[in-house]
Amino acid sequence: MDRKINFFDSRKRDEYKKTLSKNKFDVLVIGGGITGAGVCLDTTSRGLKTCLIDMNDFASGTSSKSTKLIHGGLRYLEQFKFKLVHETGSERAVLSKIAPHIVKPEKMLLPIKKEGKLNMFLTRIALMIYDYLANVKRTDKNKILSREDTFLKEPLLKKNNVLGGAYYSEYRTEDNRLTIEIIKKSYELGSSPINYMKAINFIYRDNKVIGVKCKDKIDGTILELYAQNIINASGSWTDEVLNDKEKKLVLSKGIHIVVSREKFNLSQSIYFDAIDGRMIFAIPREDKVYIGTTDTEFNKEKDKLIVLKKEVNYLLNSLNETFSVSLKLKHIESSWVGLRPLIKDGHKKVSEVSREDEVFISKEGIITITGGKLTGYRKMAERVVDLIFRKNNMPKRRSLTKNLKLFGNKHDKLRSEIMELGFSEEQFNKYYNNYGDKCFEIFKTLKKKSKLDDVNLLISEFAYCLKKEMCHNLLDFFSQRNSMIYYNIDKVLSLIQENRKELAEVSGISEKKWNEQLIDLKKYIDQITTFN
Repeated sequence: MDRKINFFDSRKRDEYKKTLSKNKFDVLVIGGGITGAGVCLDTTSRGLKTCLIDMNDFASGTSSKSTKLIHGGLRYLEQFKFKLVHETGSERAVLSKIAPHIVKPEKMLLPIKKEGKLNMFLTRIALMIYDYLANVKRTDKNKILSREDTFLKEPLLKKNNVLGGAYYSEYRTEDNRLTIEIIKKSYELGSSPINYMKAINFIYRDNKVIGVKCKDKIDGTILELYAQNIINASGSWTDEVLNDKEKKLVLSKGIHIVVSREKFNLSQSIYFDAIDGRMIFAIPREDKVYIGTTDTEFNKEKDKLIVLKKEVNYLLNSLNETFSVSLKLKHIESSWVGLRPLIKDGHKKVSEVSREDEVFISKEGIITITGGKLTGYRKMAERVVDLIFRKNNMPKRRSLTKNLKLFGNKHDKLRSEIMELGFSEEQFNKYYNNYGDKCFEIFKTLKKKSKLDDVNLLISEFAYCLKKEMCHNLLDFFSQRNSMIYYNIDKVLSLIQENRKELAEVSGISEKKWNEQLIDLKKYIDQITTFN
């Protein structure tokens, strides 16, 4: 494929599709979430010619709707899944090394309550085992806190039933950005990812799948893509893609809600008992706090995936019982909802079903990878790609992704250069944390054109995402590219209203299409702010 052309420019889509249709690939990955992204990077870095398709935007499903934590696997201890704790802990260390701009340590407070699952002694033992199994760094090791120290860490905790606390480390991420960075890295190495390309049928020869018939959801055109290996990494859509009578998945629905810190002035991230004995997180993010998650079985149509009032009330009641606050439905500013694809396990409740991944091959030769967690995406991909090499009797090549950095290591140099251009350190940190060293392109473009305020910086960011991240519309920009829609809806709407001409000019589309994008954006805002 001609890499002189930037096919990640959304405006070069027609040319890109022509190029794709002329190629035969070693691997075709269906699904542009974290699992598919991981497979695409692993295959490409091992020298396999790879195409990735997603029926919507990259990371638009579950991979942008998580609790945004790279877990060390603490909660798996109570299920005695020691191997899983070890693997997730080890993977957490790998991810913080290869993507430190979007995977960062986050201190977590665990209040120990009189009627909670663990007492002080058991918590101490559990965390010692956790530190050992998860290969926790010395600086991240846990501490057991007295009752007084627990309230110093979080003054909002109700004082009537807290015995003490534990202080340990999780790692925080932007799940959408992590997924997109992995896909971008795979493209740099030679892969061919494309979004809004829906797999509608498999192409067969001698009862084996040799390709996929696809429909472009943007212009409706049909494309046939051929590959030696077809990987189904479609997450919660796995059963639909396979179109098998026997369903392999049970889906778990998880919601998160967002409130202002004016209403819930949480001092730090906290992992606490919900009203039904489950554990949930409350995590501050700038001037907001997000809370989640739920874990309930979902068996409806996926286009009816909405946040229900009873689910919001479950989280609010859990908050109000644990903290000295009185949060109500009217205080919720936004929400998000996702589906966890879990492997069916008899008649177990979804909350009891294992979060481990599974790989299986259909009689037609389709390799499916499903289940698993955000933290384990890299090892999941490694196992799938090892299988591809075995299945095709190819000489084994080891996975390179453990040491494959997703960005250039230029933090200090970049900060100096960008501040010399006249930008603030706060502006630099915000964009570096999202885009790594690629943020320089956003700042450099703006420096040439206009004054250095946040509005013009955002317009420059929009232009960058259209040109370098295959972003096609406003909704994908404010959700998958920078998450702004979940944390500051009013600002999103005012920015569009006040800078409509400039944003429309950057997008280069007709007024009719621009208005359609605005309608889609406002529909989504209604969806994440309305609870039935």
